[in-house]
Amino acid sequence: MKIYPGNVKRSRRPYEVGRFIHHPNATPYFFHVVLKPETLLQVGVLYKILSAVVGEQVPLLLVKVSTPIQGNPIRVLLAVHLKGGKQTAERIVKELKNIPGVEEVEYAPPLFDGVALDMWSFPLTFSGDRAIILRNILFESMLREGWERLGGSFGALLYCAFFKAGQELYSRFYSKYKGEGGDPIRLAEELFRLFGYGILEFVKLTDKEAVVRVYDSFECNAFKGAGEPRGAIVRGLLAGWAAAYWGASRDEITVKEEKCIAKGDPYCQYHFYRI
Repeated sequence: MKIYPGNVKRSRRPYEVGRFIHHPNATPYFFHVVLKPETLLQVGVLYKILSAVVGEQVPLLLVKVSTPIQGNPIRVLLAVHLKGGKQTAERIVKELKNIPGVEEVEYAPPLFDGVALDMWSFPLTFSGDRAIILRNILFESMLREGWERLGGSFGALLYCAFFKAGQELYSRFYSKYKGEGGDPIRLAEELFRLFGYGILEFVKLTDKEAVVRVYDSFECNAFKGAGEPRGAIVRGLLAGWAAAYWGASRDEITVKEEKCIAKGDPYCQYHFYRI
């Protein structure tokens, strides 16, 4: 039996995602710089890119660098407040193109006053798989409407759908980190947090049993005060993940939702059994 100590207590803060600027007092321009794959291991490339902007004495509003995938180009996105407009932007482009390792440079003016965004990226991906960003207002509205109209049948549908998703997710991604020094459990905890689902903690894990806690669940937050558990998506996702981890079928997995923030508990807790 393995007892997991859970997530290390760290200082956590909200992280604003997206490549989007809204600043009423600025004239934000976006720059898109594509680097050769080999620049990843070269020293000073990003310094030279930032120096090209600093040399124009303009405020830098945002810097994003794409997650590196071996053999793929690296993308750098910059947002800069340019009072000089197009003329200054073209000077910066010229400087950037002279940097060794730079393959391509483009820029985009504000979409309208004070607003600019990344005009080049689609689709979003994580580890090569397509990803989406679903704003909370859209997600919560969908959940509340489904539960109001369909009740427990909606929860059952969500559980079944996300059980399958959890199995696929483990098989296609997490399974390659099992063994040889890898730890899919710790990776799952951290990525669950990174994607904004909540703070995941494996409290206990054996070859037939798991106890998992989720703090600040993205799903159950929508139902605080409901007086009953509402963790259908998270319950299904984690049950499917556990089934694939154990090499079990859906019929071999039972789940108890022991605690839920929707009914006033401090966290959600799921108890999984392999029968």
